Amino acid sequence: MYRLIPTEEEVRDEDRTETGSLEEQHDPQTTSNTKGRLNSVVNMVKSMVPSFLRRSAQWNPSTYARGSRYPPGRRGQHGGYHHKKKQEYRLDRQFLKRISNILSVLMNRRSTVFWLYIFMTLFCTLNEGIVYYVGTIPSRYYKVLGDKDQAAFFRLLIISLGTVFLAGFGKTFIFFLGNLLSLESRKTLTLHFHQAYLQPKLFYRLLMMHEDVDNPDQRITQDIDKISESLKNMVEELIIMPLLIIFYTWQCWAMAGYIGPLCIYGFFFLSSFVSRLLMNPIVDAIFYRESAEGYFRFLHVRFRQFAESIAFSRGEGEAKESADDSLRNLLGAQLDVIYKEAPFKFLQESVSYFGSILSYVIIAIPIFMGKYDNVPPSEIAAVISKNSFVSMYLTYQFSKIIKCGTFLSDIAGYASRLGQLMEALDELKTEMENIAIDFPHEESVSSDSSIRCENVSLRTPTGEVVVNGFSFRFEPGVNTMIVGPNGAGKTSILRAMGGLWPTTRGQIVLPQRFRKDLIFLPQAPYMSYGSLREQIVYPLRETAHMVSDADVIRVLKLARLEHLVETIEEFDTPYTLDWDKMLSPGEQQKMAFARLFYARPIFAVLDEATSSMDAVSANEMFRQCHLLKITCITVCHNSSLEQYHAQRIALDGQGGWAFSPIVHSSSSVDAEMDTLAGPSDESSRSN
Repeated sequence: MYRLIPTEEEVRDEDRTETGSLEEQHDPQTTSNTKGRLNSVVNMVKSMVPSFLRRSAQWNPSTYARGSRYPPGRRGQHGGYHHKKKQEYRLDRQFLKRISNILSVLMNRRSTVFWLYIFMTLFCTLNEGIVYYVGTIPSRYYKVLGDKDQAAFFRLLIISLGTVFLAGFGKTFIFFLGNLLSLESRKTLTLHFHQAYLQPKLFYRLLMMHEDVDNPDQRITQDIDKISESLKNMVEELIIMPLLIIFYTWQCWAMAGYIGPLCIYGFFFLSSFVSRLLMNPIVDAIFYRESAEGYFRFLHVRFRQFAESIAFSRGEGEAKESADDSLRNLLGAQLDVIYKEAPFKFLQESVSYFGSILSYVIIAIPIFMGKYDNVPPSEIAAVISKNSFVSMYLTYQFSKIIKCGTFLSDIAGYASRLGQLMEALDELKTEMENIAIDFPHEESVSSDSSIRCENVSLRTPTGEVVVNGFSFRFEPGVNTMIVGPNGAGKTSILRAMGGLWPTTRGQIVLPQRFRKDLIFLPQAPYMSYGSLREQIVYPLRETAHMVSDADVIRVLKLARLEHLVETIEEFDTPYTLDWDKMLSPGEQQKMAFARLFYARPIFAVLDEATSSMDAVSANEMFRQCHLLKITCITVCHNSSLEQYHAQRIALDGQGGWAFSPIVHSSSSVDAEMDTLAGPSDESSRSN
């Protein structure tokens, strides 16, 4: 039996192995005899890191999944796990493909981002002209002060003050445009992903059947925001970089000859080569840091979602342990990024400081070679100042490219996650198109109002058999129960009926108007953000204005929720997240029935839709369905509800199934009437 969680003794042994005992760390003689002075310094640095981070310093991204203490992968026959091979993310051809896909969304000519970028480019070009003049102001002061020209000095003072304020305004306006660009980039990308992600059935398949894409919610809500911010930072720094490099190269050549640009370009290419080597590990670390962030956030969302269950089970200790493990995993990932960014930061700072020295080396060469021997001292001072500005500004442009490597590594990490989501969505879209061809579902509609399963065989996404050769006809007016042991595949049949899973053989033929005549009620209904009136018509929110107050009150009474009329302020008052707090699980299921009673379809497919209700309320829901002529196809374990069903389908969990009629006692459901049900003839169904 594999033991996946280390004992406290093993953890202490591991800490001793990595950091040494306290005596070894603080006893100079022992350290000198065993590891030497260098190792003592290393141990001292390690001892400054908290113990839970010391173990995370060698964090392996494939060690944990979804904030769990257990490694990812499939459980082995002995209880262990087969580890998945860690995938590496770096600046390569795949990154270029993914970033180009993202930019194709952003830089569409119909996109506001594209035109903001064009305007920002033009304004930056104008502002750089002002910056160039400001940069050469010191050389002008050297000239007028060397000539002792008082009138020229005051003229230059007035002009320089005006241009400095203009340059400051230009930088501020570029900052403003950059923030607008970031905001529009986030808006454009998020709307694009919403359009691709929140599609019928595709949304479900990505969340439930696609293991490679973790936390798509985090990728859409956070990674898009972060990549937009990083793109903004890069655009502000590099938007007209090519023009500036060309201009300042020409200026540098004019003053220092070919030696000046040659030194600067050689320095840049050497720095770029080293930067490229240091950047790839950062891309990989950022990808897994964001993944760990998503797992940590997802775990706390689950704590909030299942707070009552955890409290009843007294599971706070286990929850804390899981949260601490997930935090340790996250901090290890963040520490991994810190370790890998430190050498790159050292390179950036070195490049910045070396550039100032290089500018004087460049101008020193022509001065010592006698190029400026016949120039007056005041003009030489001006030339040195101007050349220093030109050389340093050209070096600065190249150092900005190195500096933007941090932004680029961030962008690469986020682009890998967003590109992976894009690819998964495209893959699922193609897969669903192929399923629609190979296993037609919505295209197969009945000429009548029945639902027919014709020799249907169904397997789970993992390949397990659910049912073989299932042929059955669900007729309007004949309620059917689907029963069987847990895991027999009862809900799986409903998923196939709803088109969420494809059939491996046969077909399911739906009513001609199946979008209106077939409604599914899950065990945990979704409470949408909005008003009570919008809850009633969910998911057709745009039709809420067509629902009268009398209709709202009528369906609430049918669903035994009439007390909500006194609870809420108005039918159109939005309550957003408060619905989950205002309604108990049983009341949320009643709200789903209120939607059903308003829509009044021919068929209602119920998956444990009354499991949180009391027996009286559950019986009332089925009685109202009977009075409203809604045919129920029900998955449940409550035998008392058999009185509202005429037939039973029993699954054995091995792919087999059996049909049997349900024999009722002498009492008849038809004898029960409810005046609240309203008209139930066929003419009222069309309302």
